[in-house]
Amino acid sequence: MAVPGDSADEGLGHYSPPQTTERLPAKTPLDTTGGDGDAVVSLARVLRTSLEPHARSRLAVALLAAVPADILKRALSELDGLLRRDFIGQLPAEIAVRILACLPAVEIARTAARVSRRWHAVAMQPWLWRRLFRARGWALNEERWAMYSSLPGIADVGWLLLRRSMEQAAAAISPASAGALAPAVAARYRMGAPLSRPGASAGAGSSSSDSAHWLLDGGAGAPVAGSLAAATAEAMALAGSGWWGPRSPGEQRTWLARQRLSPRAGPAASSPAGFRHSPRAPPRPRRSAVDWRVVYAEYHQLVANWRSGRCRVDRWEAAHAESIYCLQLDQHNRLLTGSRDHTVRLWHVAETGGHLTHLATLRGHSGSVLTLQADGATLVTGSSDATACVWDLRTCTVERRLQHADSVLSLRLSDRWLATACKDCLLRVWRRDDGRFAESFELAGHTVAVNAIHLHGDVLVSASGDRTIKIWDLTTRSCVLTLDDHARGVACLDFDGRHIVSGGSDRSLRIWDVQTGACERTIPAAHADLVRSVMFDRRMDVIVSGSYDETIKVWSFSTGALVHTFRNAHSSRVFKLMFDRTRIVSCSHDRSIAIIDFAAGLAYGRLLA
Repeated sequence: MAVPGDSADEGLGHYSPPQTTERLPAKTPLDTTGGDGDAVVSLARVLRTSLEPHARSRLAVALLAAVPADILKRALSELDGLLRRDFIGQLPAEIAVRILACLPAVEIARTAARVSRRWHAVAMQPWLWRRLFRARGWALNEERWAMYSSLPGIADVGWLLLRRSMEQAAAAISPASAGALAPAVAARYRMGAPLSRPGASAGAGSSSSDSAHWLLDGGAGAPVAGSLAAATAEAMALAGSGWWGPRSPGEQRTWLARQRLSPRAGPAASSPAGFRHSPRAPPRPRRSAVDWRVVYAEYHQLVANWRSGRCRVDRWEAAHAESIYCLQLDQHNRLLTGSRDHTVRLWHVAETGGHLTHLATLRGHSGSVLTLQADGATLVTGSSDATACVWDLRTCTVERRLQHADSVLSLRLSDRWLATACKDCLLRVWRRDDGRFAESFELAGHTVAVNAIHLHGDVLVSASGDRTIKIWDLTTRSCVLTLDDHARGVACLDFDGRHIVSGGSDRSLRIWDVQTGACERTIPAAHADLVRSVMFDRRMDVIVSGSYDETIKVWSFSTGALVHTFRNAHSSRVFKLMFDRTRIVSCSHDRSIAIIDFAAGLAYGRLLA
């Protein structure tokens, strides 16, 4: 039996070749074989089976202390390799990603990615950040992402303005003489559909280079004439933010400068009417993969911006000649506004914010436009002239007038129903199934004017000046529940199928559970004056309210706590607001439109659902 201090004991701190049922590491330079090596193996087996862990530790320290310094250094080096095994580096990438996904995102980015090159490579894997992104319950707006990443033709007015501004700059056309959008393309945008080159069938295949070379020719009678300077600025901002692929802002500026120095190409003989072919058109944006690490970081920043109030407030004065009572902003950046000046105006909101382009003005009412809602190519407006007009946005004409006994104060449009609320205390409902709004019925139950309504499936919710909120089943045409906690008239509400948030003349906000009929939370004195507009999103944990006290406030849905107060959006009563994941848009008695943008400067901001 070898004793401590013999040469055979130099390998005591290392495993011998596997001679037991235990899985042992391969031989190291300090391993011993044959002769005294067998004694070492026997001694190691005895130590593992007969001594307690603490005793084995003390014995190992004593043995190491007895060996020469050079041998000890080699032993410690080998032990260090065993103790610091890079398990991430030795595992398949799929398993390594699953392990790192258990860490907080901050630890992955700041700590794990700096351990080694292998750890850094795993920490930068797109599927790791996609996994973290989805684990938080976050999502991309798939429709908008498909639109911006593939772009089968011209997918957005922002890109259209980019191409027009490039060509106008090349031809040295002044902004005052810039042509308007071709009616066919503008009509497709008005109906809320992604734009494509006229003449190309939905199923027809055309090369990207060909579809990228079609440019709108300046034509007469189109509903919009945008500013060249503003369009160019927006185009450069879009290119610089990374929306349109890897092209850098410097490359964009170089390309634009070259176009200004190039002669203008004449119209091609084969071009359709209203279009001309130019070989200098900017290339169509290329599809790019989602950078999930950036998406995660920007979504995290967006959530933080809502909590901290970090945003940019854009405001457009004198958007109408009179007060603006209603609005709607859709995911294609199409903004509709209705005013006391009897008109409805259609706008395009720049993707990067800061610019609002007027596209069309719709005239058909003889009174104030109090409420509106668009769904694709169909727009319905309600007015103080006691009518609700159904418009075809492709032609900007009124298809049908629905007569009422008094002012139409609110309306909602769904796939199956059109519901209107009237000053005569009645609710009127039309079936939309056939597209003709032929069959209708009335719902009576309120004793004062119905100020606001909301549709969710076959459930209609109405709020009235009689201090009540009523829930109606449209299939049975009956009232199934009445909520009456408000001290004064109810002016506004929002409904998501489970909860109702309401506000009114008592200056409070109330959150209701429709299933139980209970008022879950009351926010007393939410504003200093009547609460005119409210909207909420449980997933975002956000309630936004606008009031006659000229402020817009953001609240926590879960706690009712005030998060922010915006006092600089308007200088008079706030009549209507709505919001999505990235911005709040509002209108006011001061004739202005305001957008509070929480995604300013975020490349993927508009794609976050």
